[in-house]
Amino acid sequence: MSVNTVMRCTGRQQCSLFLHVSGSLAMNEHVKGVSICTVAAGTMERCRTHVFHRAARKQLSGQQVEVQDNCFEVAVGQDVHVTLKTVPEFCHLRVSKTYSVPGCSHADLQKNVPECIAGKITYQLNPERKALSISVTDMLENTDYNLRLCHKGYICRGTGSQALLKKEDPQKNATLTYTRPLPCLCIEGWSSVFDAPRVQVCPFKNNMEELWSGVAFDSVKQTLSWEPACQTEVAVTLCQNTEESGCQNLANSTQSVSRGKVSFSTVDPHPRLCMKFSTKMGSWIKCPFAGSDFTAWDIEAAMVNGKTQLVVTSKIRPTLLLSSCRRAGPLACEGNEDILTFNVVKHQSVVPNLTLAMCGENCCIQARRIDVKYAAKVLLCDFNPSGTGGATAPVVSTSHWQTVWIVAPAVGLLTALLVSILMIGTAVTVITAHQRKCGGEVCHVTGSQHNAAFCSTSVYLVTPGSANPCSPQHTLPPIPCYYPAIEDTPNFENSEKTNLLNWVKKDSTI
Repeated sequence: MSVNTVMRCTGRQQCSLFLHVSGSLAMNEHVKGVSICTVAAGTMERCRTHVFHRAARKQLSGQQVEVQDNCFEVAVGQDVHVTLKTVPEFCHLRVSKTYSVPGCSHADLQKNVPECIAGKITYQLNPERKALSISVTDMLENTDYNLRLCHKGYICRGTGSQALLKKEDPQKNATLTYTRPLPCLCIEGWSSVFDAPRVQVCPFKNNMEELWSGVAFDSVKQTLSWEPACQTEVAVTLCQNTEESGCQNLANSTQSVSRGKVSFSTVDPHPRLCMKFSTKMGSWIKCPFAGSDFTAWDIEAAMVNGKTQLVVTSKIRPTLLLSSCRRAGPLACEGNEDILTFNVVKHQSVVPNLTLAMCGENCCIQARRIDVKYAAKVLLCDFNPSGTGGATAPVVSTSHWQTVWIVAPAVGLLTALLVSILMIGTAVTVITAHQRKCGGEVCHVTGSQHNAAFCSTSVYLVTPGSANPCSPQHTLPPIPCYYPAIEDTPNFENSEKTNLLNWVKKDSTI
């Protein structure tokens, strides 16, 4: 028995599918006919019986007879179980076969069967306007046609850019705009009929570079994250970029995702710390901290007080570990020996003044942060101070490290400035006591403070060597003053009378 598909058409784009079943058997006079049955998922069994007349049975007895039938209508992509048996059935003798009807991927069905006609989409790209000029041909006749942009995944999620092509319009054209040329951005089209097939064309399917632009860093939480704009099977790894050997992976820093957010907690924002994205199509590396604006800390050799020193500068407050080693590669060191762990103050320079004995050739200093989970290693092997052009500074054995901390003089200058401001403010508010002895009067002058009655008087500036210390040399304007407290003045009653008379006398002379 053989089974295949035939197409029966009543007009243009008006074709249906039928099964063509062909079987052969050896006839004898006891076989009255042949029965062909079909059944598919979700349908009842359908059977057709072909009966041989008595005269034909006698005439065909002992000969090979072929039976054909093409009257079973089927649907596109349907799986059909076909059975061929004799009538009457002898000893349950039958032939069965399962057949799969072609789907809409078949070219002939796309042109003639309505269930498969989705139209043909062509486009022209305008990157400057971020627009797609779309044309549709071979669409289902006498129906409207829908166009939209969507992000392809398990389903195609619309972006909001869409158009409706009316069946009355002779030209089936539309222009749709997009925001990002993502590889999952597709043009989707379908006829305006129930359960119509859809066609998708993805103009940027090879533009994988666009996916890796969504890297973000939270400077407060020190979290580095990335969320895919498209559903993509990707492995994300943190690595340290080197000029000599590419990007070397950090230990235990790989995360695999297809959807959802990738997040790395407590990350050192160093310019050489990068993210590596690996897919079946290849690998891409993005370094979000590359650039001077993201240099959180650095260490270099410089001349300090005529000596070659290591200078640590930082825009944050890191905890650093310095180690000595022998260079074995771009980032590889052998014989690491920890020297010092220290904290760096924000926006200050720290100079570990290293007094060393010679450690030999290929000696390096390795620095890294230990207060974060993912950190880059800085390997300093060239101790020639930057910008000096001099000879290489000596690097010495790690068994004789002596650390001397020198903090930048900015703190001292700032402290001196604050003390000066405080002294000036104190001098302005200090109380100046002027004491003059004339006729038993005592008057203490103050700028704005007093603890007794006010008086109005003239203050005389006394020149040294003057015969009469009470003679006026220079007269100043009247200023407020206060009398001494009662408990500090003996014979208070006599003094108060004397002071009062002197006050009246002096007041009358002004």
